[in-house]
Amino acid sequence: MLKLFVSLPILIFAMLACALGGALVVPLVLGFGAAIFSIVLAIAILACMLRLAAALVLGIGGLIVGMLGFFLVAAGFALLFAFGLALSHLLVPLLVICALVWLIRRSARPAPTAVGHF
Repeated sequence: MLKLFVSLPILIFAMLACALGGALVVPLVLGFGAAIFSIVLAIAILACMLRLAAALVLGIGGLIVGMLGFFLVAAGFALLFAFGLALSHLLVPLLVICALVWLIRRSARPAPTAVGHF
């Protein structure tokens, strides 16, 4: 019986202390958690925006380099085509002259006799 008179007030005091401590500590913990969460969320959003901006810059830079390379290759092909056209323009008269010389020399030789026709 004496135990009950001693342990019951201690139990009630402990229950009230836990309730009061919980009522004081829980909002404090939730406040700290909310502050840390808001800081982490702000940093995550800024990091996401920074990564998005970096991806856009790299993508646009890649497109610019690709377009520049394409136009440089096209200009190189156009230059090679112009050189080829100029060389063929210079080569055609030379080929015509060589063909005429070959034709004149061939027509100056006597015709070969057919083997088997006497």
